[in-house]
Amino acid sequence: MIERGWINHGPLAQSLALKQAICDLCTSEPYKHALRLALIAEVVDGASNVRFGPELYCGPPHEDCDVLAGFIDRVETMAFDLGVVKKMPNRGTAQVVYGDSRECRSVVPEHRKPFSAVICSPPYPAEHDYTRNARLELAFLEAVTDRETLRDIKKGMIRSHTKGIYKDDRDDKFVANNKAIKSLVAELEKVVAGKKYGFARLYPKVVQEYFGGMKRHLLSLRSLLRPDGLCAYVVGDQGSYLGVHVPTAKILAQLAEEAGFQVTGIRKWRTRWSSVAARGIDEHIVLFKKLAKRR
Repeated sequence: MIERGWINHGPLAQSLALKQAICDLCTSEPYKHALRLALIAEVVDGASNVRFGPELYCGPPHEDCDVLAGFIDRVETMAFDLGVVKKMPNRGTAQVVYGDSRECRSVVPEHRKPFSAVICSPPYPAEHDYTRNARLELAFLEAVTDRETLRDIKKGMIRSHTKGIYKDDRDDKFVANNKAIKSLVAELEKVVAGKKYGFARLYPKVVQEYFGGMKRHLLSLRSLLRPDGLCAYVVGDQGSYLGVHVPTAKILAQLAEEAGFQVTGIRKWRTRWSSVAARGIDEHIVLFKKLAKRR
C-alpha cells in the first residue's frame, strides 16, 4: 500500500492500530464487522491518498491525519442511523451473500422464498477493472494478500475487461448463436487486426465472455423469481474498445428473452461523459419480467 502511494506511513500506522484494537475487543463478530466498516470508510475517504476519476489514482499525499477522530465520528453516525431505523415500524430485513452471480442458485440459500423483484447495475463491457477501485480495502482487510487471492476474486466475477480474461473461460458458448453478438465480434476483430499490443486482441473475447456471463446469470436467476417477478437492470452502452459501439441494453434485452423473460421496456436513464470515447454515453434501464412458462 505504501509502495503504490495509496497511503502514507503515519495514517497507515494509526489505521493498523485501530484495526488491531477492534480485533482484540471482547464483543461479537457482527459488532466487529460494523466497526471495521467504519474504519475502512475512514481509511479510504480520509486517511488515504486514493482518489477516483473514474479510475483509481493517487492525489496529494496525506502526511498525517487524525484517523481516530474520523473513525469515532463515523461510528457515532452509524449508531445514530441505526437508532433511527430501529424506531421505524414494519422495517424490513437485509441479508448480504457472497458468490458468483452467474451461479445464483448456489449463492442464495435453498430455503429462501422466491424473489418478487431484482434491481441491479451489473458491470459494463468496458476496459475497467472493478477490483482496482477496491484494491486498498481488499489489501487493508487482507482479503487480497497475493496474486492468487486476487485472481480468485476476479474469476468469480462476470468478465468485463481484458485483465479479467482467463484461458479456461467458456461463457462465450452461451451466446454462440446470437446474431447481434456475432456481428459485434466480427466488427471488433476487423478493428483490432492491425493492433500489435496484446490487450487489443482480447477485445472480441471480452465482449463474448461478458454477454455469455450475463446470459448465464439470467438463466440461473430465473428459478429464484416467482411468476411475474420483475427485473430492472441499469447498463451503459460502450465505446471503450477502439470506438466500436456496444449497445449493451439492446443486447441484454435479447438475452433476457432467450433466458425466458419478457422484456417490457428499455428506458434511457442518463447520459454520462466518457473520457475514453470523448463523447456522451447513454445508460439505460432494461425492464423485464419472468414468464410463468418459458416460450
